[in-house]
Amino acid sequence: MVRVIPGGLDGGAPNVYLVERSPAKPGGEPSPGASFPSVASLNLGPKPGDLEANLRMAEEEIHRVKHDDPSIKYIVLPELFTSGYSDLENISRHAEDAEHGMSVWRLSALAHELDVFIAYGFPESLPGGGTATSANLVGPGSGGPLLTYRKRNLVETTPEHRVFTPGTELPVVEAGGMRVALVICWDIGHPETIREAAENGAELVLAPAAWRDPWRPQYDLACAARALDNAVYLASANQIGAYPEATFGAFGGVYGPDGGRASESRGTASVTPLDPFLPETWRTFYGDTLHGRSAETFEEACS
Repeated sequence: MVRVIPGGLDGGAPNVYLVERSPAKPGGEPSPGASFPSVASLNLGPKPGDLEANLRMAEEEIHRVKHDDPSIKYIVLPELFTSGYSDLENISRHAEDAEHGMSVWRLSALAHELDVFIAYGFPESLPGGGTATSANLVGPGSGGPLLTYRKRNLVETTPEHRVFTPGTELPVVEAGGMRVALVICWDIGHPETIREAAENGAELVLAPAAWRDPWRPQYDLACAARALDNAVYLASANQIGAYPEATFGAFGGVYGPDGGRASESRGTASVTPLDPFLPETWRTFYGDTLHGRSAETFEEACS
C-alpha cells in the first residue's frame, strides 16, 4: 500500500510516498516485524594527499554510524575520498590500483567486519596508463571490489577533464538484496547516465560526490530529479570543507523513488531505511518511465 505524508520527512519535499510492507522472506512473503536495511551517506572532509589519515577517518565514521544504527547495510563516501578533491594536476601521485591498493584492502576488511557494503571514491591508476576518478564498491566477504566505476562526465570548470580519463562502462551488481550501481558527482547532472543505470537494473544508485559551492541548490535538485526520473533510490555523499581550489558545503542525502529527500541528518551522516519493494510499487502508482526494462535487462545480464 502507498501512503502519502504531507510535508515530507524533513520538510524538503511536499509529499513522500512509502510502501507499508515488511521485508520479504525467501520466496517473496513478508517477514512480520522485520526491518528494512538502511543506507548512510557520509559527508566528510578528507585531508589532501593523506591516504592513511583519510582511511582512519572512514573507519572511525563507519564504525560510529554502524554502532548507532545496526540496520545500516550500505555506506557511501565522497568522490576522491582517499586523496581529497585538491591539487588535481598532481593527483596521479595518489592513484591506486582498483583491486590491489591500500584503500580496497582496508575498506574490504572493514566491510567484512561490519557486514556492510561501502562505496568510496579514489584516484585510480589505470592498467593501460592514465588516471581516472573512480569508485569502488566493497562488501562482506568480497576480498576486493564487487565493482569499479570510472566517472564518465568530467567537469570542465576544474582541471578534471585534463587530468582524468573518462570511463565507458556502468555495471550493476546485486548486493545485500538490492541491485546497486555507482555514479560519481557530475554524472548526476546528466540524466542519461542515471537512466542507463536504471535500465541496467539498478534499484539503488550510490553516488560519491565533490559538488562545489555555489551550486548547492542544483546538487539537491539534480539528485531529486534523477531519483524521480527513474524511480530509484539515489544516495550521494559530498566532500565537505574549504580547499584552495574550491569550497564544498552541501551535504548529500538519500532520495527516494518519488524524488523526495528521505534521509535524516545524523551529524556527518544522512540515513534512511531502504524499502526494496518501493521502486516497483512507485512505478505502478506514479507511472513507469522505464516501461519494465529495468528488471528484464538485469535478468538478461545475469543469465
